[in-house]
Order: sequence, then structure tokens, then C-alpha cells
Amino acid sequence: MVCQPLRLALLIGAITAVAVSPARANFRAPGCCDNPCGSSSACTTAPAYRTVCCTEWVRENYTTTRKAYKVECRTETYDTWRTECVPVVQDRTVCVVKRVPVWTEEVRRVCHKETVYEDRVVNKTCHKYVQETCMKKQLVRLGHWECREVQPLFGGGGGLFGGHGHNDCCDPCASSNACCEKPRCPRTRNVWVCCPEYQECPVTVCKKVCYTEAVHCRVPVCRDVWKEEKVKVCKINCVEEKRVEKCTVYEQRKVPCKATRTVRVCVPYEETVTCCRMVPRTVTRQVPVCETDCCERGGLFSRLRHNADCCRPTNSCCH
Repeated sequence: MVCQPLRLALLIGAITAVAVSPARANFRAPGCCDNPCGSSSACTTAPAYRTVCCTEWVRENYTTTRKAYKVECRTETYDTWRTECVPVVQDRTVCVVKRVPVWTEEVRRVCHKETVYEDRVVNKTCHKYVQETCMKKQLVRLGHWECREVQPLFGGGGGLFGGHGHNDCCDPCASSNACCEKPRCPRTRNVWVCCPEYQECPVTVCKKVCYTEAVHCRVPVCRDVWKEEKVKVCKINCVEEKRVEKCTVYEQRKVPCKATRTVRVCVPYEETVTCCRMVPRTVTRQVPVCETDCCERGGLFSRLRHNADCCRPTNSCCH
């Protein structure tokens, strides 16, 4: 709430200061802004220069020394302890159990095997031979010969092809061929006829016959017989006995010793390096300035209008 009246007061003061300054705006002679830049002779003159001091940052290299660290492996000796097993002779009490045999006599029932012969009736298998008459077939004859008439296959029956190549008719002296038209004469041959004949004849045969016969015999039989006998028995009695004996015991002891190890150590050292820094320098430069400051004439609103119209890249007076 307090800032708003303060801002309003500052704004009114600025407007008043601008309105009171017409004398400062018009203390110079009229320049190019009163006349067009094309017709004024002041715009055609060369611009004036003035000296301006400005600060520039320049890169500068310098040499300096800095502290750095590097890792080195070093061997160092340190104190430590090692464990050793040392033999120590000690006395200890041991409980020993002894096994003592004791012989005693006991009465026990013992089973014995005895062989006894008994009379028994046993069925015995026997064999005997018996003569028996049976009928048996015998071969009397296999067949017989018969006379059969056989027609010749080729020719007149004088051979395989009917003689010696001439017609063999009923009349061997006939010279005419008329006899060849008569039927051929059959021939008689003996042919074997297979017809076996059998005859039953009585035959006496000796056969083996099996039969069962009851036989009286003595058979050995094994029986169990229980008897009481005195038997020596060995029993083991356990007797405890305490005795002292020496034993060797290994004890662990710590012994101080020296050991060596490799350690990584950071070692500081100085090195020379080249660094870069920015250094401020004051430089004097010549800057062209327009003599007729047309852009500063008038009040606040006049300068804004002249900046838009006159101070352009095309107007040489504003450069």
C-alpha cells in the first residue's frame, strides 16, 4: 500500500522535469531535423569524431605453481601378532571301561536230531512183459502186368515214326496207294498196373506193462528230541576303572612379530602450470558523432518522434 503512492509521486516528478527543460532542448542551432535531409547543407558535411574511453577484457596467460597429489606404493613394516600352536604335556583322569569275561554253567534244553526206523507199507512201481496177439497188415503184392492194345502214334507202328519211311499196309506187297486209306493195325503191349494188396496176419507181440505192488519196508525217520543239558556260558561284565594318564595338548598362543605390507600413499608435490585469466584494460577509441544533435531537441515526446523519423540508417546526420 505504501509503494503505490511512492510510485505515483516519482512519475509526476519525472513528467515535470521533462516539461521544464525546453531551454536545454533548444540551446543549439536548428539542424537537419528542421529541414529535410535531402535539402540541408549541414547533412552533407562529414561527421565529427570524439574520443571515448572503454573497458575491455583481454585474455592473459600466466605461469603459476600449484600443489597436486599423486598415489605411490610404499612398503612399510608394522607390528602384528601371529598364532602358534605350542604342545603342552598335561595330566588327565580317564574313565576306562574294561570287559571282563565270566564263565558260568547253565541248564538249557537242547534239541537233538535222532533217526528212528519205522515199518511202513510203500507202493512200489514194477514192470513186466506180457505176450499179446494182434493183427498186422502185410503187403502181398504191389501190382500186375496187363496186355493192352496200343495205337501207334505216328506211321504204321513199325517204330517211333511208323517204320522206315514207307507205308506199311496190311499187305506188304501191295503196290497201290489205296491200302493207305484203311485204318492202322493196333499193337499189343504189356503194361504194369500198380494196385497194392494187403493181408491181415496174426502176430505175437511182447509188451511192457506197468503195475503197482504194495511192499513192506523200514523207513528211516528223523525226529526232534529235547534234552536238558549243562552248558558253559561266557558273559562279559563291564567294569569301570579310573586312571591318570599324560597327554599332549596343543595350545594357541599369540606371538608378537614384524610384517611387511604395500600401502598406497597420496604424496603432495608442486607443479608449474600455465593458466589463462581475463584482465580489464582501458582503451581509447575515436567515435564519429553528429554535430547537429537533432534527436535531442524538444521534450520527451518530441525525441521519440524524431528518433522514429530522423534517426534512421538512411540519414547520415544521425550516424
